[in-house]
Amino acid sequence: MNERRVKYSASVSNRSVLCRVKRHLNPVMDAELLVQRIANKISPEPMRQILEKQVLAKVLTPGEFELGLGSHSLSKYCYAPGEMILCRKNTEEWVRWRSPIQMLMITVPDQTLHSVAEELGGTAPELNGTPLLKDERIRALVAATEADLVNGSPAGRIYTDSIGRALAAALMHSRGVLRSPMRQYHGGLSPVQLRRVTSFVHENLHEDVSLMQMAEEAKLSPAYFSQMFHQSTGVAPHQFVLRARVERAKELLVQEDARVLDVAIACGFQTQQHFARVFRAFCKMSPTQFRQARLA
Repeated sequence: MNERRVKYSASVSNRSVLCRVKRHLNPVMDAELLVQRIANKISPEPMRQILEKQVLAKVLTPGEFELGLGSHSLSKYCYAPGEMILCRKNTEEWVRWRSPIQMLMITVPDQTLHSVAEELGGTAPELNGTPLLKDERIRALVAATEADLVNGSPAGRIYTDSIGRALAAALMHSRGVLRSPMRQYHGGLSPVQLRRVTSFVHENLHEDVSLMQMAEEAKLSPAYFSQMFHQSTGVAPHQFVLRARVERAKELLVQEDARVLDVAIACGFQTQQHFARVFRAFCKMSPTQFRQARLA
């Protein structure tokens, strides 16, 4: 099974900048949402930082720091848990930590921002950073990202792709140059398109299927595809993939010589525990209980 490409980084201590974005050597990974938990300690002197990616931060623990465009012109900021910061991209800044603080850092891929901007009728997006971002839509999307992280990302990359695109659109509406509403599409996929997409999903359940891959099968943009797919099936793409994995697992579990771990891997789950959690959510019983009931 391929290694999961959407990475959730563990907590990092002694961070010297507000949020440091890792440079990926793999260009594919640069197109995926990156979520990190960081922990900063007090710093006696201001430190220089330049963020090359668009980063959104959510404060997890109360704290304060100083930030400014010069080392001698810093402004003090105090934060409570839950408050958000939209970091400035490609801008030289200086930061001095006045207290320990933990944050959730979400890096939105450039590719996603550009793709959503084109669908909104614009070109290269520009977001205006702010030390205090107040937007309930964005808050809800960040909460969805956190929940997905805690749950082990059961739907895989396809769900994080969807969150990333929704987050990019919300940020552009709130803090970007593009403020026109997202276009709404009516109708659904054609029978041929739907058949191509569903066949692709069932043939690749062992892989971490992405929203882009499903959209390509229908020859549509990801945003257009998501709306059309939901209208045709009544469920979001990531929900369809999860249900398909569970249904495949049911077929394999009734084979007496199949181990639960082997079934989990064959259906695209990272671990047996991950598989059991998702299976129980759909079937109200564990994979072992399902097997016992069917083979009794």
